[in-house]
Amino acid sequence: SLVKMTASEVEVSSASAVAVDVPAPASASGAPISASGLPNNATVPPEMEEVFLTMHYRKMQRDLNGPQKKQSKYHYVGLACMLILIYGLSAYQHETEGEEEGGENPPIAIVLSVPQIALIGVWIFASIVITGIFAGSKLIHLLYWMVVYFPLLAMLASVLFYDNSAIFGVGLTWIAIALIIAEVVTALAFVLIYYAYPKLVTSRWFREGYGASRYFRITLLDEWTMEYDGRWGRCSRRYVCRYVGEVNDEGLPHGRGVWSDDSYNGEVLTGTWEDGKPVAPFNSRQYGGKGNTFAGVRLAFFLASDDTFEANKLVPTNEKPPRCGVVGVECSIAGDFYSNLPEASLLVGPQTDGEGITIGECCRKLGGADVANEPATAIQITSDDPRGVQVGGHVYGPTGLPFTKRLRQIVINVTATGKDGPEYEPLEGAADEEDHADTGTGADTASNQVLRLEVKNWAPIKTRDALIFLPGFNSWLKHSAETLGQMVAMTNLSRHVYPVIFSWPGGQIPSYRNASFISATEENRRYFLQMLRGLQQEGIQNIHIVTHSLGVQTLMSAFENKTDESSSDVSDCFRPAPAFADTSASVAEVGKLVCRTITMLNPDFPVLAFREHGFKSIRRVCRCITVVGDKNDQALWWSGVINGACNALKYDPPTVLDSVARRQETGLVFQQPIGRDIESLYIDGRLSDDSVIPFEHKPKDNNSSLAAANGVRDVSLHSTRKNGG
Repeated sequence: SLVKMTASEVEVSSASAVAVDVPAPASASGAPISASGLPNNATVPPEMEEVFLTMHYRKMQRDLNGPQKKQSKYHYVGLACMLILIYGLSAYQHETEGEEEGGENPPIAIVLSVPQIALIGVWIFASIVITGIFAGSKLIHLLYWMVVYFPLLAMLASVLFYDNSAIFGVGLTWIAIALIIAEVVTALAFVLIYYAYPKLVTSRWFREGYGASRYFRITLLDEWTMEYDGRWGRCSRRYVCRYVGEVNDEGLPHGRGVWSDDSYNGEVLTGTWEDGKPVAPFNSRQYGGKGNTFAGVRLAFFLASDDTFEANKLVPTNEKPPRCGVVGVECSIAGDFYSNLPEASLLVGPQTDGEGITIGECCRKLGGADVANEPATAIQITSDDPRGVQVGGHVYGPTGLPFTKRLRQIVINVTATGKDGPEYEPLEGAADEEDHADTGTGADTASNQVLRLEVKNWAPIKTRDALIFLPGFNSWLKHSAETLGQMVAMTNLSRHVYPVIFSWPGGQIPSYRNASFISATEENRRYFLQMLRGLQQEGIQNIHIVTHSLGVQTLMSAFENKTDESSSDVSDCFRPAPAFADTSASVAEVGKLVCRTITMLNPDFPVLAFREHGFKSIRRVCRCITVVGDKNDQALWWSGVINGACNALKYDPPTVLDSVARRQETGLVFQQPIGRDIESLYIDGRLSDDSVIPFEHKPKDNNSSLAAANGVRDVSLHSTRKNGG
């Protein structure tokens, strides 16, 4: 069901060879020469060393950080075994003493004082909290030893052996000294392995002073092909790495290229390079292991806050003009998922929108969606979709749809287009190719031509889409980029879609209410409108919106009606959805944006406000709205508690979150976020075509026939529950 056709093919031929003993060739200096013509002791150029160290650093990070694993069960087993071992040693020693004294063995008793009990309680609490906070960090390996294992050993030693320290000849002082030494040695070893060594091998002093060639004993086998020692130096086997692709004037990889390294933690990376470093977009596969696969994707961002790339301000503000840029994200997509991924890095730093760069220019730098205006050099045809056959990046001409069942064959024409000139006639036959192979004229002609593919009766897709992501509370730009980047990499998003992050002032944990209020400010709505207009000027027509948690309040505020009940400026940017469209005004809607989908993930928005006005404000522009909820979401539970308490204390929420039903409540009432109470929503046609009310207000069965006779519709929303919710 999948056919892939490319306009260029590579033919590889092989011939048998006869082994003949001949003397090894030598250079003018007498050094042996390899089969490539390079002396075996050829000096590795500095640009090759620089690329080697860059890729070696990537390999080190995979080796040091390791894959994400839930190791708690192994730790518990280890602790249990340790307790059993120490208790067994104590019981054995106790039994031996009883035999020597010739009497019966009294029962073993472990006496705990109040300070010891308090110390154990503090240790348990600290172990759970600290290891929980740093569960996804590389520090977790250090903390398990320094916070869990070593203190446990010290406490057990003090409990078991303090009253009878002559058994081992130790007391509390020696136990404390041993604990301090173990902690210091562990911390120093961690710093050396995880920080000092990686910094050393990538430092300028190491590169220009000692040299990677000397440390790893790198030898040059061929142009951009190197052999080097493994992790244990001379005691390990040697590996081969090479680069094939474009380079810049300094000789560094730049453009499209492939890097391969046959060591276990090495990788085969294909994609984009800039000044000797791989940058998104690229795809990579680890040479050894379980087929671990990585992908680098590019995202555009619109920073509508005063926050930085790596942190949010405690008090959220958006006084500065919005900035935009491009970020690259590397993600694990198959095999083991590494703990240091996803990892985001700036490719184009934040610049003021409209001055240094525009959001439209940032979208163009993503590189994927420009294929809509380029001739096709690869065609993907699929037939496993029940709607019909699809041709990647094309729509069927007679219907304008991306799929069809109205054909029996697909005709693809191959044309030769000059790189700088007009279109040439297709190549005629194999005889000409053979003649060109003999005379060399074919190679000259091919160097000036590029083969293109055209599908008969199918037209390339000209429209471009944008996927706008509104992150949640306490989500800084880097974290938001890693979240969206992982989703884009895993879903294999179409190259005709621009992923864009709208980063609003998300605040921090103590400033939850501040973030909620600033999401509904006029400045935040104006910045969202500015981003939409920038995308529209870029030629983007279709918009897909994804929100998470508190980010839904920014969306709802942008679409909230004005005080005179007219639609907002953001709503006026979009065409009305089919249920709201007025056919007489269809001409005026030409050129407006089309909101294809709205997806709200665990939305932090009150049910009452969503029922009264929230749903209708977004339904007027979008007919496909998806709400994903989780009844076990603890963050939404705390949101309901905090907002409910503030409502009881008469701290009114922003108008977008307010409702008549809320103002009629008295006392302390838990505010229901739709992310935790999604199953309580359904559509009631008696109110309007698009009203949502709690499920418990659904009419009884005995009224259903009367409601049907009067044209009343009662349709439950489809709900997919998570975690048994």
